[in-house]
Parts: sequence; structure tokens; C-alpha cells
Amino acid sequence: MHEINSRRLMHLVALAEEGSFARAAARAHLSQSAFSRSIQALEDDLGIKLFDRAARGIAMTAAGNLMVGRARRVLFETRCLFRDLELLKAHEFGEVRVGVGPYVAAVLLPRLIVEFSRRFPKVKLAVEVGEADTLLARLRTEQLDALVVDRRLQSIAPDVALQRLERHEGAWYVRAGHPLIARGEVPLSALREFPLVSVPMPAFMKDALHRLLKIRSHEQIPLQTECNDVSVLRAVVAESDAVFFATRSSVRADLEAGRLANIVLASPPRLTLDFALVHLAERTPSPAALATMELAGMLMNDAAA
Repeated sequence: MHEINSRRLMHLVALAEEGSFARAAARAHLSQSAFSRSIQALEDDLGIKLFDRAARGIAMTAAGNLMVGRARRVLFETRCLFRDLELLKAHEFGEVRVGVGPYVAAVLLPRLIVEFSRRFPKVKLAVEVGEADTLLARLRTEQLDALVVDRRLQSIAPDVALQRLERHEGAWYVRAGHPLIARGEVPLSALREFPLVSVPMPAFMKDALHRLLKIRSHEQIPLQTECNDVSVLRAVVAESDAVFFATRSSVRADLEAGRLANIVLASPPRLTLDFALVHLAERTPSPAALATMELAGMLMNDAAA
């Protein structure tokens, strides 16, 4: 296999366009002898004559004509490649694909999209909301560049890198005026008297819920509704007697507006969600992906404060 560097291709094109070794050498900022050696070395490497030399000038052979046409295309693509790399480094080009879990989406969106668009208007941001295990599988097949999910996923392994974020405090929430609010402090078992709604729960959350609500291991958690859109669940809870668990950061606007209230539990356990930025350990994220992770981490940590 022949190895031809771009410098020799530039010399080849210069000679074809100038029609003279002297003019082509001057264009390449080389002495005529050094330029001639470069062309001769190219012909020797290829084992074929590219130019016929004569007293009245040079003429391309059939092989030279073929090489010059292809060389122009290669040099053009090379220039485009390095231009795009510079644009990529300057966040002026490219696409970032981020996966987020339901609670993260409620906290992070649309603020991440708005701030990202303001900072990097020429970079496309694609956000996918889903269950963490599904997102992790898409990360491993490089369909996503990064995730913001709970770090306690059982399927997280050494092939992914984690950057821990601040913990988000969680609690059980109901509508303002819910019967449980009127009771004051209530035991956890009281939650079972009302419909439970939730995002799709990973295994560790199901285990925790079995323990907290004293549900037998062989029994199903009595969920009335599952939905991966926390904003939908907030609306359901605000207009019914349903109960749901969420991070305070994901329902802050509803609490401040008086639409939702947290249940006061007797001897409440500390409930938190531990989020992390996740990317493939053996892949170097693009500059735009790194900037997106930094921005997402900052917004998530601010929301936890």
C-alpha cells in the first residue's frame, strides 16, 4: 500500500497548474531542485510516470491526469476536515446527544436547552428522556454521548465513567388540602390508603419502596399509574388524591404556588436521589459534549441547593 502525504499531493497539483517546475517550486516555497526531488520521489513510490519532461515544458501523462484529479479532491476533503475540527473545538459545529431520566428532565429541562442554545447556537442538542437502563444501553452503543441519571443503577459497570453530582432530597407529595395533610404527622403505612403514582422505578427504588411501605417481597407495589413524565404526574396529583414520591427540586414550582404539599411523616427516613454524569470510559467526549456535561452538572447542583 502506498503512503502519500498531503505535501506531495500539493506539489503534484501545483506542478499541474503552473506547468513549470520553476513556478511550481516558487509557489511551494522550495528550491527547484528540492521540488523536483519531491515529484521524482512520488513517481518512484507509485512506480509510474506522472509528467513528461521536455524542453518546451511539461505535460501530464494519463496517470498524472488521474492523480491530479483525485489529489484535488483529497486536498479539498482534508481542508474541510481540519476546518470542521477547528469549528468543533470552538463549539461552532456538531451535535450532542444527551439522555436524562424522568426526575432529571423535570429539574433540568427546559433550562438546559435554553442555556445551551444561548451559549452554543450553532451546535445541535438532542435530548432523550427515558428509563436509565435503556439510556445506558444506548450510551454503550454510542447512540448517546452522555447521561444524567441516578448513579445507583445496578447495570453501571467499569466501561462507563461517573461524575457524582449533589444529592437531591426527596419526599412524598400530595395536593394541597389532601386528607393526609389534615392529619398532621402520619406513619408511612398511611400512604397505602391512597393511589400511588410514579415514574418507572429501577430495581433499587422498588426494593426501597417494599421496605418503606412494608410490602411483602412477593407482592406487587400497588401503583395506579406509571409515567416517565414528572410534569404529568404533578398534574395528576394536583387534581386527585394520588400520592407520589419526587425530589423537592422537581416540584419546587408547585410547592411555591401552593398546588402541592409534602406529607409530614412520623419518624421520616431520609430519602434522596444521587445523580451522576455518565459517559463511556474509553471514549473522549467531544468538546461540545464536555461543555454540555459541565452545564448540566452546574444546573443540577444549583437545583439541589
